[in-house]
Amino acid sequence: MTPAGEQFSRLEPLEREAGEIRKRLAGIEGEIGRYVKALGQGKLSIERLEAEIVGLETDKSALQLQLDDLQRRINESAARDYNAELLQRTLRDFRSAFAVLTAPEQSEALQCVVKSVTVHPQKLDLEIFELQEFLPGSQNRKEWLPGLDSN
Repeated sequence: MTPAGEQFSRLEPLEREAGEIRKRLAGIEGEIGRYVKALGQGKLSIERLEAEIVGLETDKSALQLQLDDLQRRINESAARDYNAELLQRTLRDFRSAFAVLTAPEQSEALQCVVKSVTVHPQKLDLEIFELQEFLPGSQNRKEWLPGLDSN
């Protein structure tokens, strides 16, 4: 499955739930409109309207909070996926720049990139610094990779 397909399958339940909440919110708005219309036609007292509206507004607020939380989770997931893509592109840029460095420069470059390394029996965990410095044209990149930018 493609990364976009994976993201869609991961986000689909959240998007579906958000859609349901939006429908319920629209239903509440419609119901409020019907109550106001009934008041205007003299079919409903102001006291009854106020009582109904209070309940509907409470439901609406709770649904809006749920929708906001869902939207936040959807956005966070999309941002994580975007950051993963950015990291992969940046590492490719770093790999090409790293290849032309001398051994001491490579050592220094790795120290600028790798924050920590944890060794496990079956794997290595690398924690890296933010990689904006590796993007072409970055002001920080010029300081520690002189001569590799065309600037």
